[in-house]
Amino acid sequence: MSETVGAMLLYELRAIAVERARLDAREVRVLARLSELRNDPGTSTNYASDEVAAELTLTPLAAARRVGVAVEMAERLPDTVRALERGDLDLQKASAIVNRLRVLDDDKAALAEAAVLAFAPGRTVRQIRDKLSREILKVDPDGAEERRLRAAEHTCVRFEPCPDGMAELTVHDRAENLRPIYDLLTTTARRAKAAGNPAGTGELRAQALRDLVLGAGRERLVTELRVTIPASALAGASRQPGEIHGYGPVTIQTLHELAAGGNVFWRRIVTDPITGTVLDVGRRRRHTRPLGEHVRTRDRHCVFPGCSRPAEDCQLDHTTSHARGGPTAVRNLGVLCQRHNLMKENTEWRLEQPEPGRFVWTSPTGVSYHVGQEDPVLTTSAAA
Repeated sequence: MSETVGAMLLYELRAIAVERARLDAREVRVLARLSELRNDPGTSTNYASDEVAAELTLTPLAAARRVGVAVEMAERLPDTVRALERGDLDLQKASAIVNRLRVLDDDKAALAEAAVLAFAPGRTVRQIRDKLSREILKVDPDGAEERRLRAAEHTCVRFEPCPDGMAELTVHDRAENLRPIYDLLTTTARRAKAAGNPAGTGELRAQALRDLVLGAGRERLVTELRVTIPASALAGASRQPGEIHGYGPVTIQTLHELAAGGNVFWRRIVTDPITGTVLDVGRRRRHTRPLGEHVRTRDRHCVFPGCSRPAEDCQLDHTTSHARGGPTAVRNLGVLCQRHNLMKENTEWRLEQPEPGRFVWTSPTGVSYHVGQEDPVLTTSAAA
């Protein structure tokens, strides 16, 4: 009896997966059509993804990826959309096909797509990606070598916040450069373990990296952290969390540890524990314009719904333009990244700031999105 029930449940799981794939294919076609409607032949910029981000409460980057994959799939790889509709693929596998075949022209992409779709049913994402790599090398060997050389020109390091006071540092570089570094960290970790350190190998690798870059006593550390702390916590009357700018909320104990360390330059920003209003900005070692500094500290990041680009990387924007009489004052200034500044100026999106630090965006379809300085949860409401 239990085996019969198990078989029925597995059959139901498969039916759910097929139905989800069909819905994903439907979403692909809707997103592609919306992008087509928002395509302005007079400019190279399409803001459909920003509208999707606001409507679905996504980051602009996540929405741009979703719309981009949908457009490419619908326009370049229609057989992949049909395979998704049949349930032969799920969205993750279909997206992998789109992303990997992006490097090929349409004719070569069609050849590789046909080979991969014949192979894909019953395969994992990893197996499909390996098959894609082989097919790309088959149909475009010369292009593969050119892409390898171009890719080496785009090395980078990225910082990504994680929960519980942690973060990830990602290094993108040529394999022949990174593999020796990894092997060195592994060797150092194994030596520490052989010497009696009880930590795991992964933790010891991270420690070895910190020591190599910062010095064993962090003597090479020269940086400045911007930290925000509620006045009540500063006075010891509460344990409300503080914030490290560019990372996010942290425990008060974390800030106490920062303050106790003599080798970290940090700037204190005191806020009202109830309203989040900035009360005091500590002095910096470099002069800055007080008004701009106040607005950047208040807003923290681009004020478009879901956009997390730090205020330090954004532009100061007049909510009501200076040309239309908008004052250069706290109540009329906000921080916008370059993309959303251009979107505000060049599209039918409208931005208002009914009170300092509170913003209301209205989309071309008339939907309003409210963004408040102290609460990162966005609320949406239909425009009257």
